[in-house]
Amino acid sequence: MGSKITGASTVIPASSIATPVSSPACFSATTRETMTMQRPLSSDLACNHSVMSSDSQSLPLHIVDLHVEKDIVVCRQHARQFASALGFDLQTQTRIATAVSEIARNAYQYASGGVVEFLSDCETNSQRRFDLRRQSFIIIIRDQGPGIPHLKTILEGDYRSTTGMGLGIIGARRLMDTVDIQSDSKGTVITLQKNLPPSAARKTDAQIQSIAVIQSEPAAVERTVIAEVQRQNQELITVMDEVRLRQEDLDHLNKELEDTNAGVLALYDELETLHRVGLLLASKIDLPAVMQTLIEATTDLTGAQFGVCYMLNKKTGHWERYADAGPKRDLLSDLPKTQGSDFFGSNFGEEGLTHVPDMEDLSEPSCMSDFSAALDPSNKLRSCLAFPLKAENNSVVGALIFGSSEPRFFSERSERIVSSIAAQAIVAVEKARLFDSVKSASEAKDRFLAMLSHELRTPLNPVLSIVSDLHQNPSFPKEFQEDIAVVLRNVQLEARLIDDLLDFQRIIKGNFSFASEPVDAHSIIETVVNICKHDLLSHKHHLTLNLDAPRFIVIGDPARLQQILWNVLKNAIKFTPIGGDISITTELGSSDQTLCIVITDTGRGIENEMLEGIFNAFEQGSLEGTTEFGGLGLGLAIVKAFIEKLGGTVKAESAGRDHGTKMILSFPLVDVLAPGIAPVLEPTDQKPGLIGGKAQHVLLVDDHFDTLESLSRILARKGYVVTTAVDCASAFTLAQNQTFDVICSDLGLPDGSGLDLMIDIRKLGITTPSIALSGYGMESDVAQAQDAGFQKHLTKPVSMHALLSALAGVLAD
Repeated sequence: MGSKITGASTVIPASSIATPVSSPACFSATTRETMTMQRPLSSDLACNHSVMSSDSQSLPLHIVDLHVEKDIVVCRQHARQFASALGFDLQTQTRIATAVSEIARNAYQYASGGVVEFLSDCETNSQRRFDLRRQSFIIIIRDQGPGIPHLKTILEGDYRSTTGMGLGIIGARRLMDTVDIQSDSKGTVITLQKNLPPSAARKTDAQIQSIAVIQSEPAAVERTVIAEVQRQNQELITVMDEVRLRQEDLDHLNKELEDTNAGVLALYDELETLHRVGLLLASKIDLPAVMQTLIEATTDLTGAQFGVCYMLNKKTGHWERYADAGPKRDLLSDLPKTQGSDFFGSNFGEEGLTHVPDMEDLSEPSCMSDFSAALDPSNKLRSCLAFPLKAENNSVVGALIFGSSEPRFFSERSERIVSSIAAQAIVAVEKARLFDSVKSASEAKDRFLAMLSHELRTPLNPVLSIVSDLHQNPSFPKEFQEDIAVVLRNVQLEARLIDDLLDFQRIIKGNFSFASEPVDAHSIIETVVNICKHDLLSHKHHLTLNLDAPRFIVIGDPARLQQILWNVLKNAIKFTPIGGDISITTELGSSDQTLCIVITDTGRGIENEMLEGIFNAFEQGSLEGTTEFGGLGLGLAIVKAFIEKLGGTVKAESAGRDHGTKMILSFPLVDVLAPGIAPVLEPTDQKPGLIGGKAQHVLLVDDHFDTLESLSRILARKGYVVTTAVDCASAFTLAQNQTFDVICSDLGLPDGSGLDLMIDIRKLGITTPSIALSGYGMESDVAQAQDAGFQKHLTKPVSMHALLSALAGVLAD
């Protein structure tokens, strides 16, 4: 053995021996060592009683020769049968059977067998009433093996085994009241003892002898494997060890905090404190913050050593620990975060506040029994307060627990504080849960809108690409060109409506971003007028441009500024009767530090009472005619949000119905020259795919068949060589084995993300220019695409004009 214990048997309490990670039980000692482990008994019966003391009488029950593997199971069955007959409950029967089978397994494996004796040990003290006498079940396992090396190290938890040997010794120590081990080079004797609980009926000698005779041989043992027995036993040991650690009886004390002479002052303090706690609770809206504030304040006011809040999970029915506080809150660190539905008993909440002055005085279990047993055994709970939190329908939704290691610690004042704060807590909890439900609904809505936009944009993509390509084909007759133009405008309008919806969602969440650079406002106005030229002509409107402002360079985001002006001009066109007048004027503001863009129309106008609300979402003036003019009513809400983000203002003026509308947009000026507007990179010939006489090779990846087919056909007509793939795997293989001039990939693919595909391609050292095609167009989506290695991000539906420009741009770079 690695170490020697001299002298007689040594008693080591079970709680003082640390549980090892792996406890070997190798039987090969050359010196004799004796070790006795004894747990404190759970009753007032002879706590210092050692195994088979002189004041007791042992009656033999049965002997099993341990020769073959199935004898282990026979021993287990005998242990369970005798334990049951002697009066042990089912859980204890399992503990005993498991301990016996573990030690028997060790004897079989490492000492080639042995003998297992079953005995009943009874106290013979005639001065003690028979029903109070100690009665024990004893099992002795003997073998003639070479002994146990490292016994002391094993029991102290310091020995580490890579084979898992010896776990039976440590396991048995946890499961039995007393374990005595005597081991030397001639063999090992291990004696296990389990004391019958005080509540169990004692058996007379005659009854015990009858048990020994009546108990028949166990049923035939089916074929088993040592490894299976060991696995099952170790699982059970682990579970029982967890139960044991949380069922140790804890001593608690209770003390009065306030005397009657301080009653008036204490009541005043209570009212002031309750008011303060109420304000704190009102300031919190998320449930964890509410419960943490609640438990900290209440623990402090009651003087409890710890306070803990549990909430009942409606879906699982389990108790979840939400918050804890107090100077000894670390006592709760070993508590599982989740407890079973019966943790506080089936009747918890029926009687309101539960006050246990001293846990040791309880004659029957209370709602705090399981909680007390679950705490760290080194710190005993003596007094506690438990208050159920109930919803409006009187159902229990939570529990507040406060504890102390002193008996009779909590006073009537403590009860009043807990009851009063709990009443406020219910309101706060309901508010927090409402907030959580609203937040969850909002997040679900965000996910829905993102998915909706993707699903709406995906089928539009092949339509827009084909129609935009046809629209640029000069060989079509004029009447066909006009029809194609109608289709193109309506597809673009559908895409614009989707973008408006997403822009509004960004505004609500506050996660939209803007560039900040000098912008030529006059150039932007001319661009927007050119975009809307067809609509102006189709409505036969007369447009007047008065771009007279001497300074017109503003600071902002060119794309957003164009979107703002497009929305306002489109509204003027839409709400002005056929043949109306529209004017766009620029002038300096009163301070000469702002540029005012004034868009005036002779349209339907806005009622005075509706002027304040037209910048609200989903507003279109009066409800009359909303179906006539269409749209979502988001345009002006987006305009207002974007202008304010750019540091400007927007105002609407109207003399009333049928008197037209004036929109005044103001933007801060900047005293620098705006950069020239970069020309859109257009193909210079009919075959933009041919550069220097060489066809550019495009890898096109998309799982939407129509999009893949339409884009590949059009690109091929434009002179590109197109190779297609429908998923990440095939695209990655193609990128590995072929050389491409550009890669165009959808981001939502069936076997992964286009982002991951690009990251993997870049890891190969491939620097091919790439364009991301996606139905998701948030700023965060664009940023993620760029981070993954894409040079461009196009949001579906993508026109051929936009795609060809992007291809020309990345190839030029």
